[in-house]
Amino acid sequence: MSGGVGSTTGRMQRALLFGLLLAGCAHGPRPAEPLRLQPDQVAQLLPAKVQDRDGWARDLVAALDTNRLPIDVEHACAVIAVADQESGFQANPQVPNLPAIARRALEQKAQALGPLGPAFLKELLDVQAPGTRKTFDARIASLRTEADLDRLYRDLLAEHKRRHPILYAGADLGASLFDTRDFSERNPITTAGSMQVSVRFSEEHARRLNRDPSLVRDELYTRGGGLLYGTARLWLFDAQYELPLYRFADFNAGFYASRNAAFQEQLAALTGLALALDGDLLSYDALGEVKSDGTKSIAALDAFREQYAPSLTASQVRRDARLEKSAELEQTRTWTAVRRAYAEHRRKTASYARLPEVTLHSPKLRRELTTAWFAKAVEKRYLACLARADGADLPR
Repeated sequence: MSGGVGSTTGRMQRALLFGLLLAGCAHGPRPAEPLRLQPDQVAQLLPAKVQDRDGWARDLVAALDTNRLPIDVEHACAVIAVADQESGFQANPQVPNLPAIARRALEQKAQALGPLGPAFLKELLDVQAPGTRKTFDARIASLRTEADLDRLYRDLLAEHKRRHPILYAGADLGASLFDTRDFSERNPITTAGSMQVSVRFSEEHARRLNRDPSLVRDELYTRGGGLLYGTARLWLFDAQYELPLYRFADFNAGFYASRNAAFQEQLAALTGLALALDGDLLSYDALGEVKSDGTKSIAALDAFREQYAPSLTASQVRRDARLEKSAELEQTRTWTAVRRAYAEHRRKTASYARLPEVTLHSPKLRRELTTAWFAKAVEKRYLACLARADGADLPR
């Protein structure tokens, strides 16, 4: 009896297994697991000059993983190209002539305070922070890297606040010197690390990752931190670009700058108004907040709606323009109306993106450069990385 039950059970299990196999055949093979490069494979993508290739590769994999991005050749090579262009894979890049740059920036701010400015600056620099032997003035002379300057500025204001709390709070001279309510918002080092990523963006992203934003500046000068925040800045926005060239341009000029520059170009063609194709429909202050100033792009949008889209209102146009740093702009009536009118009246499809026309300004730069130059330089490094992937026979 027991043998019969066991035999019956065995036949039922075999039948069930056979049925599952048939079902698997009917629906085809299971989908493959997403491609995930290993650190040793990522190391093969790095330029030959990179020191500690295994360390950089591990941190790059960690950066992509933490940001929940695919760990594939496309994403890795894009990050590698930007890091190579921005710093040559230096976690804490040296800046030529940094002491002179720092002094010039301080003197310009001090002069803006009027007659008391230079005297205040001299007092500020002619002290030593606790535990140090050099005055701040002497420390400026020995500056070599971004981190050196960054830490000096933070130490300098902290020491002045400690020595003169009443003067600091009452006259707010420290904040006045740096043109802000909060010194941390006006540290002259606004981009940092191996990918020269925006400090402000990095602090915001740290909050999204539940990390302490007050630690971000120091973290950016590490290999892992620079890659973590730079990778997020490069990839974590949903632009529908056909070419990575435009994403590289946006890394330099701002989110959706390439998309918005194409929109400005279409707007200029329809209205006949000359516009700077810089990717900004609105104007922004140093903290990235929208200013109330009118812009030529908004004036062009007003001219457009009067001529082509009278159902659009001035308030609607301005509300839509405030979405220019997001994918949501593409869902607005203003975006749709401009692109439809361009296709109808110019008799060609409206391009989604073009390189923005932006001249770069930074005390770190020794010559005038543009966003287009930057994007093309990064693209060249990106293509070289793809060639290394092909040479190493890495899956793509």
